[in-house]
Amino acid sequence: MAENPRPNLAFEKESIITQHGIFALLVGTLNNQIQVKYQSIKGSPFDSHETIMPIFLVALFIYATASVAEVTLRARDSIYYRVVGNLRLFASALAAILLLTILAPILGCIISVIWACLFVGVAYESCEDLYNILKQKTSKVLDMLTRLIESVRSRKDEPNQPQV
Repeated sequence: MAENPRPNLAFEKESIITQHGIFALLVGTLNNQIQVKYQSIKGSPFDSHETIMPIFLVALFIYATASVAEVTLRARDSIYYRVVGNLRLFASALAAILLLTILAPILGCIISVIWACLFVGVAYESCEDLYNILKQKTSKVLDMLTRLIESVRSRKDEPNQPQV
């Protein structure tokens, strides 16, 4: 993944639209199931799951923010959209898993472990992407500084030139 990152089909335009649709369908279905489950109970999921619901809202906010950032970065042909796309995918998966944990705690925990393993793998890949980006930008900055120092030295070598 040096200079030319391999194309990832998960980040194609049609695939992203499909992912948004699947996420909306999944969250909508899980939300309806939670409503049915809590229909006969006087409390709400916010009362009985006081740690899961705030984390779900944060994951949902990260998903929405990353979606907007990804569209903006893709429009600018930026290389950062893959990192933001990975963040969007994992925030959406975390949100769905948290809702599943409310419905079926054991199944939610099992899927959470699988999600955590996948997250570590993609986080490593994203760190490699960020490292490569940082390496490219650092070399460009060092190149600019080298040229600047050379131009300053060349002006010192020519003392008869008028200062601008």
